[in-house]
Amino acid sequence: MPRYILIDSYSGYIFGDTADYLNGHDFISIVEAAQLLDASIGKYGLRYEELDRNPGTGQTGYDVYRADIGGSDVVPIVHDGQNQETIETVERDCEYVGFVLTGDGKCN
Repeated sequence: MPRYILIDSYSGYIFGDTADYLNGHDFISIVEAAQLLDASIGKYGLRYEELDRNPGTGQTGYDVYRADIGGSDVVPIVHDGQNQETIETVERDCEYVGFVLTGDGKCN
């Protein structure tokens, strides 16, 4: 199953690493990964939409990177999502897989 790292589009910080939540979960989409990470902090009731790229228009959401490439992890599990070196490593070494647009209303 894929391991995703989500970077918050507003703050630029790593919001979460699904490696912390893989037990018993089989992620089939980046939207499900975003929902699980939001639920882990008590965030419910949002609408989610998967996009190929960050629209760059100030929309809230997550840039999603795949950290398991070729059967192995390319970065260690992220513990400090505000560490700039870690963020740059994820952006450089992981595979960008899409953007999850989030909102409490209709995502368009």
